[in-house]
Amino acid sequence: MADWVERVLPSPTAMLESTVAQYQREGRTVYRLGLGQPDFPTPDRAKAAAIQAIQDNFTGYTDTSGILPLREAICRALHRDMGLSYEPGEIVVTVGGKHALFNAICTLCRPGDEVLIPVPYWVSFPEQVKFAGAKPVFVQTDASAGYKVTPESLAPLVNESTRLLILNQPNNPSGAVYSAEELLRLAEFCRERDLWVISDEVYSAFVFKPEGYTSIASFPGMRERTVVINAVSKSYGMTGWRIGYSAAPAAVTGAMLRLQSHTTSNPSSIAQQAALAAIDGPQDDLTDIRDEYAARRDILVEGVRRIKGLECSVPDGAFYVWVDASAWRGQALEGRTISTADDLADILLTKAGVAVMPGTGFGSPYHIRLSYAVSREEMENGIAAMESILGSK
Repeated sequence: MADWVERVLPSPTAMLESTVAQYQREGRTVYRLGLGQPDFPTPDRAKAAAIQAIQDNFTGYTDTSGILPLREAICRALHRDMGLSYEPGEIVVTVGGKHALFNAICTLCRPGDEVLIPVPYWVSFPEQVKFAGAKPVFVQTDASAGYKVTPESLAPLVNESTRLLILNQPNNPSGAVYSAEELLRLAEFCRERDLWVISDEVYSAFVFKPEGYTSIASFPGMRERTVVINAVSKSYGMTGWRIGYSAAPAAVTGAMLRLQSHTTSNPSSIAQQAALAAIDGPQDDLTDIRDEYAARRDILVEGVRRIKGLECSVPDGAFYVWVDASAWRGQALEGRTISTADDLADILLTKAGVAVMPGTGFGSPYHIRLSYAVSREEMENGIAAMESILGSK
């Protein structure tokens, strides 16, 4: 087999999804606190657009980069939501946000390049970098710094091989969101060191800070060295529709389009019409969803803080709580000795029916990721089941 087969690890999030699905097929009760699946439905306007597209026989190939009306709508949304100005020719519509990241990483990374990845990170970042033949360089963060990097934490890791920084905010799994002032300092650092930035903004609709969301691409000199990644998956409850997109300088977009033309070609024509309706339609429903997520976040944080051996910060965005479970290291539980969060997650699933995501795949073997993208009832039942196994403080 090819060399990359040995370098690239399987996705732990996909493995958990498969296990939970198997448990549910067997009739077991599972509280799904580990998965990143929004529980809000796809907007009716998007579903109606997809049905109309089928009835209109809009079922053929489209431009590899996506239909022009969708790329124009993405440009309007980037300006509306981020203050960013792009032309349709700088947009590539992809088969989900993960595909857009893959295009960007494979286009920008050369064999031997080094890529700065803040910890905790989304599970696919280092694996895609390794696939491209580059080297992930992990930048440690902690709760005291809000799980965010600074120029001071990046500087010792930069050398002549450093190619780019992957910045994911709101962060999956920590929920960290950078302020405009923090981003300004990072932007200055990247310009001074001639670094590219891949800015994963998939959760940008869900920011709970009063100042809202700021993209690093909005700062002077950064649009020219940033690839912005987003998708309709999380914002509009459209994970299965598989529509993401990238916005980048024309030369980079052209290279990514060349890659896509030989891999997936265009995304689904039907899903593109649904995404167009979602992005271009009224956005009022996003405010209601964001408010509900904020309320759920508070319930989950309060619940976690009741449970023995678990600690967490209050996340500023996304829909996850990053839980420090290091107090359980070396402790006995259900006849086992806990070595890592993987052991704890296995016990919670098999003994309490609670699916949590161990932090190993995110760069920390002593954390677990919990999601509040589930109903309040399921979340509260899951917290109670965890507490029944782990105990209270």
